[in-house]
Amino acid sequence: MIPRWFLLLLFLVPLVQSAQQHCYSCAGRCHSDHCNCQMGSCPSSHCFIERSPTEEAGVYKITKGCLRRPSRTINGCDYDHFSDHVQCVCTGNFCNDHIYLNRRYDRKNVTCRKCGERNPDCGETCNGQWCHEDSATGAAGCGFGPPSLPFFYKGPELLYFRHKMCVTMSRGLGPPRKHCICNTNWCNGFRKVGESAGVKSRSLINTPEPVMPLQECISCEATYSDDQANTMACKQHRCTGHFCVITGQRVSTGGSAIVGNAVNNKHVPGMVTERQGCINVTDSNQIQLGCAHKWMDGNFEEIRCACKGNLCNRDFLTATSTTVLPHVIFTLLAVLWNLVL
Repeated sequence: MIPRWFLLLLFLVPLVQSAQQHCYSCAGRCHSDHCNCQMGSCPSSHCFIERSPTEEAGVYKITKGCLRRPSRTINGCDYDHFSDHVQCVCTGNFCNDHIYLNRRYDRKNVTCRKCGERNPDCGETCNGQWCHEDSATGAAGCGFGPPSLPFFYKGPELLYFRHKMCVTMSRGLGPPRKHCICNTNWCNGFRKVGESAGVKSRSLINTPEPVMPLQECISCEATYSDDQANTMACKQHRCTGHFCVITGQRVSTGGSAIVGNAVNNKHVPGMVTERQGCINVTDSNQIQLGCAHKWMDGNFEEIRCACKGNLCNRDFLTATSTTVLPHVIFTLLAVLWNLVL
């Protein structure tokens, strides 16, 4: 029988290795697109920089911090969904020093419908690198940088073998929402959907795609303090879909981790916004199972998880373990096999 401490050691080795390098962790505002900040640090395997415009014309916000299991498949700097948003992902000690926007990506331009949810049939267009739409509201527009969908890897692979990808999300008590991306001209054209009003099922069994196993998931949306995490009444609600998901976002001045103090050993009570639910997908090849973790030391933290297994989204540790443990066991078998040989 394999000792539990040995499996735990294999799980902890990557965390120890990632703690040996650090990233800049800071945020600031500036009046130029050449923003920078170099205060504070956090330990991780991957670092990030983000630059985005603020509501004030000509003023940008820059954010630096740490990533664990990032969704971006290619390191470097690129647009992040919008033409005026840039995100850089890198590995190496304090590699998130400056933004170097890489122009080597050769993406074709496509014409897309560009309308808000208040007027989805507005007739306006835009030119981008891919198109997106919210099928529930009719809102649509242009995307820039690597194609992205919630809980999928962000990279060119997402639209390699399909011209269109969709994910339908059901979380909390709100109606399910379908998000789609595509990469051909007018692929997000407006289509009026005639649906009868009334109470809709919380299940997402509505796709004509090849049948995938269905999971029973917790469907809950709430904001709570750390000591209330296991007492939310809505955790009794259920939905059914291809995968279960759970997300959490925390803004704090104290600095504590959502996932069992994985970032540091301090614990300062704070408020967390948590959403649990299920998703249906048109293609599961690029789904990012497990948890993607993003944080700034002592200021901000965000975690997004997708998992397979009934009620695997009950908490972040369970969502992580459903994908980490099989990988650990596979690694252990590979090590033992090499020792035998």
